Amino acid sequence: MIMHAELSNDITDQALLGITIPPCPASLTSIMREAKRPSADLTSLAHLISRDAGIVGPLIKLANSPFIGLRSKVTSVFQAVNVLGMQNTLNLVQNISLRHSMGGGSQSFEKFWERSSLTATIAEKIAAKFPTVSKDDAYITALFHDCGIPVLMMKYPEYRETVMTQCKLGKSICDIENDIYSTSHTVVGNMLTRSWMLPTQVCKAILYHHDNTIFTSKDGHAGTDVCTLIGMVHMAECILDEHLNVRDKEWHQFEHDVLKHFDMSAQEFTELKGDILAFLNGE
Repeated sequence: MIMHAELSNDITDQALLGITIPPCPASLTSIMREAKRPSADLTSLAHLISRDAGIVGPLIKLANSPFIGLRSKVTSVFQAVNVLGMQNTLNLVQNISLRHSMGGGSQSFEKFWERSSLTATIAEKIAAKFPTVSKDDAYITALFHDCGIPVLMMKYPEYRETVMTQCKLGKSICDIENDIYSTSHTVVGNMLTRSWMLPTQVCKAILYHHDNTIFTSKDGHAGTDVCTLIGMVHMAECILDEHLNVRDKEWHQFEHDVLKHFDMSAQEFTELKGDILAFLNGE
């Protein structure tokens, strides 16, 4: 039986050290509203939290912290909420909400988190088609794969306009970031997710997800499990781009290697894409 002893604010503060990724204000409001309902339960709370990387990261980090003392690592939102309990989860969300409100909120990240959440939902649906792939890992990798972007946006106010302008010229986003900021959102995202103690394969997938040599590289820095998660992200983004009717960004660079990795034909992917688009459209 899990005991949900309430953690002190100092412990929560310590767990949040170094967490700078901005949550979505709308999701914070939804979570707080749900938590205060008399009939609120951990499952519904976990479902709302899972939509926002700005809360998922700190939550899993706190659940895996020495203060909790678990023998095995928590890897999903539902596990984290069950370990921490309703009150500790609510305390953490309140803490994050307070920090966000004190940060000024000069930039809006709602659209960023909406896209991240949809990508994660699609990746989870794709993973369900492959019995050996963890749906939790696919979801959390897709949710966090670009989490370094809002961090760079907060540090560099001109980031979005500068990078978008350069990307329109056909340049790689990571090359642009390295040239201008001497780092990239993949490196920042990897650092964040490692500090949150997410699974190693998830952190590596975030680091390498823009590397178009990852499926053919012989240096062994990414194993099969990492390539699988990267493939899930690219398939999910391809499907989401079609759903949103926006220009496909990278699928053409990864399509051959991703489909080969999953031993999937172009026709099979088209059928999978059709099924998920029907789901997204409520058909």
